Amino acid sequence: MLSVYKDSVKIDDYTIEIFCGDSVPDSSVIWLHTFPGEAEEIWERLSGISTLLAVTGNDWNRQFSPWPASKAFRQGEDFGGGAPDYLKYFLETLLPGAEEKLPFEPKVRGLAGYSMAGLFAVYAMYNTSVFNRIACMSGSLWFDNWKEYALTHSPVPENLAVYLSLGSKEHKTKDQRMSQVKTITEELAVYWGKSCRVTYETVPGGHFTNVAQRIAWGITQIEKM
Repeated sequence: MLSVYKDSVKIDDYTIEIFCGDSVPDSSVIWLHTFPGEAEEIWERLSGISTLLAVTGNDWNRQFSPWPASKAFRQGEDFGGGAPDYLKYFLETLLPGAEEKLPFEPKVRGLAGYSMAGLFAVYAMYNTSVFNRIACMSGSLWFDNWKEYALTHSPVPENLAVYLSLGSKEHKTKDQRMSQVKTITEELAVYWGKSCRVTYETVPGGHFTNVAQRIAWGITQIEKM
């Protein structure tokens, strides 16, 4: 999609890239946490999306994990459990700081993410009503005690719609934690489907297969839901 309007905002250590298509006053806004350099490619793959706001600059293991947990990889870092603090900062600082640049007032907001950012997206729907469209692609739903938390709490937003996708090979790993991702994602899709609209898809490949394409597709789906 070609941008009718494009801008960027620098707030503290974060950059928010703003991509607008042919926006109208009742347009939805999709927020995405991603890595530097990825947003442009994702935007170009979108169709039917009016506005994308892409945040970069995050410490993924610290800010997207709902509580502390041991590291997933030998050479990695432990998870810091910073999602509660980051969500507060995101809602109070980043979101209004970027949305004031928009040429319209958003009426519907979505939140999208891949991997740990996907986990953060579904975590957010339990802790704020701001986003009622959630896209979680290859979400790290294997995260320690996440399933138990999700099954014993209720999402907050009204008229909620959730899109989930997972690579067909992602559960085929010797790592005991990550090997649970397929079972947990499917179980939560059923659970969330009892109270909101849920679309769950299995796509070919592993965790790092066609990432930009899968993010763009997921965003497109929640725009339609």
